[in-house]
Order: sequence, then C-alpha cells, then structure tokens
Amino acid sequence: MYKQVEPSDYHVLHPRPVYLIVSRSREGRLNVMSASWVSPVSDEPFLVALSMWTGSLTYQYIKETGEFTINIPGEEHVDVVYKAGSLSGREVDKLSLLGLKTVNSARIGTPGLAGMLGFLECKVTKEVAVSDDTSLIIAEVLAIHVKEDAYSKFGWNIAKGGRVLMHLGGRGFTVPYRLILAEKSR
Repeated sequence: MYKQVEPSDYHVLHPRPVYLIVSRSREGRLNVMSASWVSPVSDEPFLVALSMWTGSLTYQYIKETGEFTINIPGEEHVDVVYKAGSLSGREVDKLSLLGLKTVNSARIGTPGLAGMLGFLECKVTKEVAVSDDTSLIIAEVLAIHVKEDAYSKFGWNIAKGGRVLMHLGGRGFTVPYRLILAEKSR
C-alpha cells in the first residue's frame, strides 16, 4: 500500500551522493559548500549539472571565475560535510574552520580538497535559470583525480574504502549498509 506525500518532499529522491564544492573568487579566496544536487548530464563531452541557490557565496565565486571542483567525501568526512552545509562562507572561512587542506588542480585554478576519495575539475559551459533564486550550472569535467586504492575500472571499490557518503536529509547520512549521523552544529 502507498501513502501520498507532499509534492515538495524532494527527499523521496534521496539518499543521494553528497559532494563538497570548492569555488574561488577572482582574488583567489576559496569557499566550500555541501551539495547533493549534482548529476552527470552528458558523457561526451562529460558534463555535470549543479543546482545552486543564486544567493550563495559559492554561486558568486563560480560566476566570477567560471570554474569549481566537485570533491567526493567518504564516511570519515560526515561532520565536515554537515558543517560545510550549515555555515555561511560570508561569515567564516570554512576551509580554515573545518581544517581542510587543498590540492592543486591540473587544468583550472580552483583546487581540490586533500583527503577526499577524489575530485573533478569543472569549467562552466552554460547556466539555466530554474526559478527566481535557483540556477542549474552546467560544466564540462576537464580532469578527474581519484584515490588509487579506492577506485577500480568498474568504479568505487567499496571493499577498499571507496564508500561515497550519501545524504538522507538533515543530519542523516549513509554509506552502503550503514547509517551515520553527524554531530549537531553549535
């Protein structure tokens, strides 16, 4: 038997992989935010779509430089991911506060994050207005970096630590076969 839920309950499409998006301003200031509304949209060329609130600092930085990285966290990053999505980069330097270190990208000026399962270097190709305050950023993936031991020719090697963190909603996260709850922010 089914029950009907509100048509605005987007959690029906969760769990979804959650990512850390790193953006860079023209002046070189970095910001990081959590995002689970990221999806591949083409394989040749490899394009991804990122749904963004246009009032965010990340959106502002992406508009300034036309690039960003998509960083793939594992289960050990659950608290970092939750806090990165709960704090504003306009009020705090999230990378410093969260103890995140960067790794140089090969093709763009925006770095990836050290310690992640991997990261994608992305260059914006198009923007589509979705609503008054939301845009869909379409970007070409120029380079991909993955942890050697966590990735195989078939994708993430779950047996060797390639357990991509997924967002259920709020503080709820999961990886294959295990629920993880983030600490509450203060």
